[in-house]
Amino acid sequence: MDCSVIDGALFRQLLQAGFNALCSHEQDINDLNVFPVPDGDTGTNMRLTFANGLHNIKEEDNLGKIASEFSVGMLYGARGNSGVLSSRYFFGLAKGLEGRTDIDVKGFASAMVKAYEAAYKAVDDPAEGTILTVAREGIDTIKDTIDYENITFLSFLGMVVQTMSLSLDNTPNLLPILKESGVVDSGGKGLLIIFQGFLSFFTGDLEGTVSSDYHETASVLPSYDFSLFNEDSVLEYGYCTEFLLQLQTSKTDVHHFDLSSFISFLSEHGSSLICFQNGTVIKVHIHTKKPYEIIEFAQRFGEFLTFKMENMSLQHNNVEDKKAKKNQERKQHAIITIAQGEGLLNLFKEIGADVVLNGHDTMNTSSAELIDAFKEANADEIIVLPNEKNILMAAHQAAELYKDSTVRVLETRDIPSGYAAMTMLMGDEETADQMYDAMKGGLDNFTSGFICQASRDTTADGIVCVKGSYIQGLNGHLVGCDETLEKALISWLNHVEGIEDKEVLTLMFGKSVDDEKAEHLISLVKAAYPRLEIGRIDGRQAVYDILLGIN
Repeated sequence: MDCSVIDGALFRQLLQAGFNALCSHEQDINDLNVFPVPDGDTGTNMRLTFANGLHNIKEEDNLGKIASEFSVGMLYGARGNSGVLSSRYFFGLAKGLEGRTDIDVKGFASAMVKAYEAAYKAVDDPAEGTILTVAREGIDTIKDTIDYENITFLSFLGMVVQTMSLSLDNTPNLLPILKESGVVDSGGKGLLIIFQGFLSFFTGDLEGTVSSDYHETASVLPSYDFSLFNEDSVLEYGYCTEFLLQLQTSKTDVHHFDLSSFISFLSEHGSSLICFQNGTVIKVHIHTKKPYEIIEFAQRFGEFLTFKMENMSLQHNNVEDKKAKKNQERKQHAIITIAQGEGLLNLFKEIGADVVLNGHDTMNTSSAELIDAFKEANADEIIVLPNEKNILMAAHQAAELYKDSTVRVLETRDIPSGYAAMTMLMGDEETADQMYDAMKGGLDNFTSGFICQASRDTTADGIVCVKGSYIQGLNGHLVGCDETLEKALISWLNHVEGIEDKEVLTLMFGKSVDDEKAEHLISLVKAAYPRLEIGRIDGRQAVYDILLGIN
């Protein structure tokens, strides 16, 4: 078919065709990701974002209203940077279609200019060689050469697809990491696939394209299977013990207190240890099945200012937790964070997060899920710790969309960074600004990263990775690839700049690392770097064998 004008009903069919194409090529887009880590790929994020847009359409005929409803659904359902940028693109497109019941090629081309302009505005420092470039060059290259009096949508979309293809092929020349990895930009590929879907609707060339149902991907918050702690239960997790200890001159030399020895004792009697000193006050968080040992030891040096001890098995299984949060009075401020793995989800709750979202394996939480968390937090001021660089844009977008609270995003790039930030809270902060500043200070000179198995063969940051080998990420860059987890761990540490001045290493072990393996890895670190204090956390996350933080 062909036409020179499209109305709302036809535009809705175009969107479905674009979605079908995106679903059919989802894995092709995923395979273009530079880092070979299966933690939220571009194709998947774009599919889920697009699906939320379609799910939000209620209007049947009005073009402007359909475009608006679609863009709002995408904004709220955006996942990952590619999802946020594509949602901003269609937000701009909707602005160009606003108030229209139908539109010709010239009007649609003008709307495409507004679309890429809106996407560019979403980024503080736009990088070329990305989806932004493909969106801009896809229309700017041709908009002044078109005979608008005689062109149809079939011809126009053919030209757009051709120019987008050329732009996409050139992205490695604009972004060195793409050239090094031998791939084109994945987000740009996703946008091209969408427009190829639009074109296929007019040509009837639907070979290799599946008809997909977008309803299955509507954003929902995760649910858990809770059970009570009764006479037949087993204390599997021990007690979460947390206190502020005021050192006392009657018990110790407060000005020459040996924090290192204090930490060493605690490390031998518990896990998930957080311990640091602020003046003459010591903050401690520890998991132990024998809290009396910790209490007795601490009182040798001072007295407790605050003390909290909770049965973690009961806490974990407490079915009334979510109901209590919904019924609580509105708070002054709240912290929302994201994690994956049962151990890490519980940990963030224990150290003060008001709402902990389950990022599951991909850690690509949508704007809609974040907004639901804002509502659950029920606070005047909210601080969000995304704990994943690929959620930053979605978090900022959710903060912009939500009007019932003041929301600030602390840009924690990974889970260890979020953990380090939250350990800086002493509990005496009275305002959200004080909390934000304290947590932000915890990221100064902090180094974090991951070790996991490569999901495919690739080259990135000059590192050749073989599928199944253990790749090491440090501060957002790949630094090594080794055949064993042991070699990878020592290699990661060797790449830490100024490690001779570092004091505390936190190792968050995933599901793949059992207790025996964890102890073996810790012994290797102690032998190689005997000065380091080592904190062990059984995160039980799925994707990463080890998450690491050091300061």
